[in-house]
Amino acid sequence: MTAFVHKNASPSSPRLSIILLDWSCRERFTTLDWLLRQDVPKDQYELIWVEVYDRVVDEVMEKADVVITCNQQGMYHKHVGYNAGLLQARGDLICVCDSDAVFPPNFVRSVLHSFHMEDGRSAVPLVLMHYEWRTSLLYPDGLIDTATLKDHARWKWWPLIVNEGACMTVRRADAIRFGGFDEHPSYKGYLCGPYDLGWRLINAGWPEVWHDESVALWHFAHPDPIGTNGQRASLKQLLEKAHPHINGHALTAVEAFSTGRFQPLQENLDIWKLRMKSRRIGSELETRYADLTGPGGYSPRAVLSLWMSLVREIVGRYLADRWWNPIREVLVSLMGPRIASKLRAVIRDHIAPRRVNHEVAADHPTLLCSLRGYNIVKVKNEYYAAPQSVGDLDLSTEEGKVHPDLLVAEDYKVLLEKVHVASRG
Repeated sequence: MTAFVHKNASPSSPRLSIILLDWSCRERFTTLDWLLRQDVPKDQYELIWVEVYDRVVDEVMEKADVVITCNQQGMYHKHVGYNAGLLQARGDLICVCDSDAVFPPNFVRSVLHSFHMEDGRSAVPLVLMHYEWRTSLLYPDGLIDTATLKDHARWKWWPLIVNEGACMTVRRADAIRFGGFDEHPSYKGYLCGPYDLGWRLINAGWPEVWHDESVALWHFAHPDPIGTNGQRASLKQLLEKAHPHINGHALTAVEAFSTGRFQPLQENLDIWKLRMKSRRIGSELETRYADLTGPGGYSPRAVLSLWMSLVREIVGRYLADRWWNPIREVLVSLMGPRIASKLRAVIRDHIAPRRVNHEVAADHPTLLCSLRGYNIVKVKNEYYAAPQSVGDLDLSTEEGKVHPDLLVAEDYKVLLEKVHVASRG
């Protein structure tokens, strides 16, 4: 969905990636100025501006390190924008925060300190939240001295409340490990935020820490806020509350938090791929199962086919134990060992290989059966017959596929015929 990514001369290896979101609604872009006045070197952090629609602002293009436009249509989806920023982020930490707030000069330092990242140390697992002071006053004209913002009487700050959507920081690796931000349709619109991911990390055992209010954001009112300054909300603003909520928190996020869920209901495909690549699997057997389905799982048709196979297996085994095996023993005793041995060879070399489900797809080598001293193996859409006398061949590599005695065919029946010819020769 991302239509455009613009990159300035950004830090080569930042420790913190700050993701700022816009859905063509921001009236000012002074947040970038405040974040460029931090008391740590700029190479410690990067600024990623994500526009979920297609608006491009010159001031943002100039001051942000990365600018992304997502080209969404209809009701905006913040979490899709967050994931676009996460995929572009290069810092050890990602911070999703209010993109029209005022940031104190020691904000970035407070984040790095909270994750114990002084002196180049690795970040500890944590869900870090920063408070945000809010007021009904509009953003003042002229330059603000952040020291004066602590004057509550002058700025009429509201009592400090918990605002999980204002500012959250987590390790980037943790964000990917737990599926990024949930792109389920119920998160469309205004009432969502980074707390979706934060709460799922808490469910997984990560501690949540609210930073001391001595380092907090300041947020002035919008010219047309919903439900403040005596102004009436427009129908368009009201419709931005697109799905049910509980006290302003997205219902899906509350349900995930309350039920202890770790993963999103709808995971971003690119984040899914990153998460799957990070797995470290300990055996070849497990590797065969690791990439069979994709994120959608087995289709209902495939599951039905497996149920039918299971029924055939149970019924076949039951009938064999109750009827066929006793009859076979009688037939063997009547035919004698020599004729029975020849009959078993016919079943092994002609009948059994044709009963193999050779349509099973697999990216890794899959042993189908053994026939006349050959192991029949399928790799993707090709079939191989490897002589048992040469030992194990690694058919997942090009080197393993060039053995002079290896038989190859794209059709299973053709390969069986090659095996019969080779075994007679």
